[in-house]
Amino acid sequence: MAVSPGAKKALIAVGVLTVAGVLLVGIGHWRAHDLVAGDVVWHTEVDRAAGEAVVVRGRIYTYEDDQLMIRDLGTGKVIAEELQDGNWAHVGDGGHVATVGVEQIAMYDRNGKLAWQQATDDLYHPIAISLDGQLDAVVCEEKACSTVHFDASGQETTRTPRLSPDLATPVYVGSGTFEDTHVRRVPTIATDIDPKTHSVRQLRDGKPLGAPITLLDDHTAAQVGDLLVGVSRENGTCTFTATRAGTRAWTSTTPCPELGFPEVDVFADRIYLNSRSGDAYDIVTTDLEGRRASSFRVSTGPIEESDRTQLSPTPAAVVLTVTDQISAYSPTTGKRLWTEDLNRASHDVLEKTKKVYPGVEVSGPVIDRFGNDPRPVAQLAVGRDLPAYTHTFIDSESGKESAKLAAPYGSVAHGLEDGRVLVLGRDDVWLVSSDPE
Repeated sequence: MAVSPGAKKALIAVGVLTVAGVLLVGIGHWRAHDLVAGDVVWHTEVDRAAGEAVVVRGRIYTYEDDQLMIRDLGTGKVIAEELQDGNWAHVGDGGHVATVGVEQIAMYDRNGKLAWQQATDDLYHPIAISLDGQLDAVVCEEKACSTVHFDASGQETTRTPRLSPDLATPVYVGSGTFEDTHVRRVPTIATDIDPKTHSVRQLRDGKPLGAPITLLDDHTAAQVGDLLVGVSRENGTCTFTATRAGTRAWTSTTPCPELGFPEVDVFADRIYLNSRSGDAYDIVTTDLEGRRASSFRVSTGPIEESDRTQLSPTPAAVVLTVTDQISAYSPTTGKRLWTEDLNRASHDVLEKTKKVYPGVEVSGPVIDRFGNDPRPVAQLAVGRDLPAYTHTFIDSESGKESAKLAAPYGSVAHGLEDGRVLVLGRDDVWLVSSDPE
């Protein structure tokens, strides 16, 4: 059948328009993906939501609807899963994980292989897991508590009375991070706090390891691996004292004000104490090599009772959020590093005041600036969970954007030590790259 020249032109025009439309849609989707989801290293869908995670030595540990899941950090693939109905998971620095219930304790290696399992007559609270899988746990009966040591085969070797009448232990990396603590990280060496002398000491197999460290208050101590750091104050000077496996490692001092009952934050290479005083925060900090302790004040300026004021220490900067502004300060000098005004198009409703503020969360070295705008771009990139929120991740030290992601409302971001971000959603898990512009 012959086709007239006019019909040919019409067919060619339709073809060109079709190709152009496909290209435009493709480019539009690519741009949305590049803008919102292009910084994803990997993504996996999950059947059970997990709002918490611990990352240790290339493994991700989550507790999802009675299932302990171990994933590979590099790929997101599941390495092992174990039914742990009603149990809690405690991850050691070597990657071992102890699961604890009311009448049993079990130890698994970093690949989920069962090392040992023991029946118990009470609830044990793990406080340390050594690199080779030995476990220290606290058990309390009436008004007395004991530290119980299990060797690498699961045999109980010692049961020693504690100086502390409760479960008090120093702050450790990740402690206090999650509201739900079904999975948490614990250090490698056990400790015991003495409330009578305001001191803390390390223990090994139930025996004191080295000399105790004097404390400003019973809680002003922190653990990172086998390092124990305590903070004391005398005549206007704060002294950080560190013990590594019972041997004194270093001391570092700085002039400091009265701190009252300070908050304590600890990271892999830095410890902070901070206390609110009027329209400012007093901050005392040192790196965990003892090279330099410092103290300074961060002013909030005049604020109303309904204003948001949030201080968030990070490994390399102190982040202050006041209403619609974020600022970061050097942990060594207190000098302001950068400031950013926030867009109120990002919605985060504070429960106390019902006042709408831009959404900001700080986790590890990463600031998550999130909001539900622009929604069409987020819908195009995700396409199934509504409402979709856009997350812009910011490096806390430089203030530069490092990645973007579209994720459903309620997704939780965990900043990792290397600057990457693990994001847990209702039905998804993402690992997002870190590449500050």
